[in-house]
Amino acid sequence: MEYTEEQIREYALPMRVKTYDVDPNSRLKLSALLRVCQEVSERHLESVHMGYTVMKEKGLVFLIISNAAKIYRLPVLGEELVLRTHPLGTMGVQFYRDYEFWSGDELLIRVMQTSVSVDPAEHKILRPKVFLSYGVFHDGKVPREEKVEKIAARELPELGRRVIRYSDVDYNHHLNNTIYGDITMDYLPESLREKQFSYEQIDYVSEALLGEELVIRGGETEEGFLVQGYHERGLSFSALLR
Repeated sequence: MEYTEEQIREYALPMRVKTYDVDPNSRLKLSALLRVCQEVSERHLESVHMGYTVMKEKGLVFLIISNAAKIYRLPVLGEELVLRTHPLGTMGVQFYRDYEFWSGDELLIRVMQTSVSVDPAEHKILRPKVFLSYGVFHDGKVPREEKVEKIAARELPELGRRVIRYSDVDYNHHLNNTIYGDITMDYLPESLREKQFSYEQIDYVSEALLGEELVIRGGETEEGFLVQGYHERGLSFSALLR
């Protein structure tokens, strides 16, 4: 099946910021931001007949490695937006996709997401050509200046502990990537919760499973405020806010 250049290049989704998307300051929550990105990428893949169910039947699924957001202004309750996403190509084994939140002609947020394709059973990383062989997206090379740098692990004080509950787990049988946004905000110092950050990045290092306990550590660094979660197998996630 052939797809138009427009279908491959961009997918756009109108959205309205709803009551359950916002924090106590009526601004879009980090978890809601991530949730909308997850939804629009799935809809884009469905539009070229490569949604989650179809891909799983073909022996591959995507796992997100990182979400890095540059925030110029957070959308507020009731604001009408258009979310645009573009598959940008690959860097090594990682796929890059961006998301742009627009309010009229104003760009509010740009998210750069990296992911890898894996086999559903063992989560073994597949070479990008396996997915690209279906011909739904072009095999472009992402410029080095777009690279999302990995957040380094640090020795940080413990902030608390968080057990993974049934409602946290998604169809991949692990903590859904959007929930990390809520965990990050829950363990921020109260003095920082009112702040509008200009940059937020979450790296997904090792999946957290139902019933596991995350030890949450965090503190100020020269790069910003860092929150990291550890399970018994090691580092699970890192979140950087500044």
